[in-house]
Amino acid sequence: MSETLYLTVDKYRSCQNNAIHFRNETIKYPTFLNRVDEMADKLYSLGIKKETVVSLLAPNAPECIIALYALSKIGATISIVHPLIPKDDLKELLRETKAEHILLFDVLADKYLDILKERKISIHYLSIHDDVSSLTYLGFKFLYRKALKNIDPTLYIYKMKRPKVFFEIDDDDTRGSIYLQSGGTTGKSKTVIVSQKAINFITKQSEKMLCHCPYGLSIIGVLPIFHGYGLVMSVHAPLSNGAATCLLLNFDTKEIVKKIKENKINILLGIPYMINKLMKEKGFDSDILQNLISTFVGADKPDANLTADFDAMMIKHHSINRLLQGYGLTETLSVNVVNTLKNNKPNSVGKPIDDVIVRVVDPEDFKVERKANEKGLILISSPSLCLGYMNTKEDKQPFYYLDGQKYLVTGDIGYLDEDGYLFFVNRNNDVHKIAGYNIFPSEIEKKAEACKGVITSAAIFISDKDHPYFALFIEKDINQKDDVLKERIEKHLDEVLFRYAKPEKIIIKAKLPRTNIGKIDRQKLADEIRR
Repeated sequence: MSETLYLTVDKYRSCQNNAIHFRNETIKYPTFLNRVDEMADKLYSLGIKKETVVSLLAPNAPECIIALYALSKIGATISIVHPLIPKDDLKELLRETKAEHILLFDVLADKYLDILKERKISIHYLSIHDDVSSLTYLGFKFLYRKALKNIDPTLYIYKMKRPKVFFEIDDDDTRGSIYLQSGGTTGKSKTVIVSQKAINFITKQSEKMLCHCPYGLSIIGVLPIFHGYGLVMSVHAPLSNGAATCLLLNFDTKEIVKKIKENKINILLGIPYMINKLMKEKGFDSDILQNLISTFVGADKPDANLTADFDAMMIKHHSINRLLQGYGLTETLSVNVVNTLKNNKPNSVGKPIDDVIVRVVDPEDFKVERKANEKGLILISSPSLCLGYMNTKEDKQPFYYLDGQKYLVTGDIGYLDEDGYLFFVNRNNDVHKIAGYNIFPSEIEKKAEACKGVITSAAIFISDKDHPYFALFIEKDINQKDDVLKERIEKHLDEVLFRYAKPEKIIIKAKLPRTNIGKIDRQKLADEIRR
């Protein structure tokens, strides 16, 4: 049976469970789906039909999520865009995807209006008007008055009257109807084409991953939907399982603690940086943790200290919640390998979910499979595989066929142990040679982070052709003195790293720069060294 994103949620039309938590408001399933239907009618009347390419540039606000499902109902092709995308990148993306319309969150619009007018694309504005109190909305408008000054108010979706239209509800879940942006398995930015069937494959396994029926629970929706993990697990997984997504416009530890206390968050999804910040928030280390069931991290590897400290905090407050790591890529839409409460192993990224095959092979000859505990290149075969990269020739697609099975060539190095658990080591293209030796930045970081006083670190390769070396940036504990900490790190690394892996420069910082989704901004650090 074919099921698009819209159809998997539509079955809860008479369900009285909460669908969305946002600020101080709650939207139940009947209201949510009625708003989706109304939005779909409006968008259809604006000329958005089946296979019309629409860019969705918005954060995780309710009307933005409603727009996603309305577009799915119509059968439009949805290009989900990072809400802070640089202007030139948006211009190129609109050209590449041939988008005819853009649904744009109002406070983000001002910086893009010139290029949108140049392209003559149809603009339609989304907002939080219908999702907060009148007083809150007035305060919001005042706070962002400069960003909103050039907005044409007639282009707001919420201001439109619902037209009388009729169209056939789309049920084609196999077509490449969603575009996501990825760094690509080769490290170069790519537009990934995915089907709604692939998304549903993962969300249908939610109960097994959680070891708990998600129906009636609430999952945090702070990871943005331009991110495969955010789209699949923090938004569609709850809504396609009768659960709620708790939406946040920005990562706000105070707001998260408040929502956990109110029992509006039962499952946390994030990256290690977010979890580390959350653990330091006042009120988190308390009995409210009994409301949590599972916490999953991806994107970056959590260090052993973070996992141990987090789990100890849960045990202290008698919570069944634990910090569990998973593994996936945008090309696989979300986690395809994951630890669960019932099946987990320290430092691993877990076991493959049902119907997913993971093989570890020789990077030079994919037909040669590595033995247990032997490092190699990770290949993944999964029903959630993307359909490919946009505007990319067949021989440049990231796939390999082995024994009649289609595999994604991840570009990642790892190994499977004798029990079938996968251990992620590093990106294959993040390996550097010094004096003929392969050196992984993650190995340097892992050793550095074992030092007392180190919060996190980033090993940056400086590719001087005459003298290549690593610079190591340290984010320190605020109670540490720079000179004392640096001496401790140098002494420790002398003992645990071989000669060519030792960083020549160690730079201590109170905080390391971050990207929009919370990852360490390695490009900024590299630029700092090269200046």
